[in-house]
Amino acid sequence: VAFVMQLQHTLLDIHALLDYVKILYPLLTSLPSKPMHANPTWMGCFMRNTEVCESLYFMGVPVWLVHDEEFIPLTMNIIHPVQLM
Repeated sequence: VAFVMQLQHTLLDIHALLDYVKILYPLLTSLPSKPMHANPTWMGCFMRNTEVCESLYFMGVPVWLVHDEEFIPLTMNIIHPVQLM
């Protein structure tokens, strides 16, 4: 059982790396002018850096921006704020 778990973990890591090289890395050199549709099979990530968050968003990566309320610009579109404990 442990061997199967380790094999699955390794195969998922390889799959993620191949997706990055094939899909995301080319977009890093020239970001799209409008956001791409998010890939529903990707887990996504939580971000504190707004520039990285925006880049990933435009590349179609599901992202969640985590910020203290006083640092969020009034022009930012917030769909559903969540209070963290």
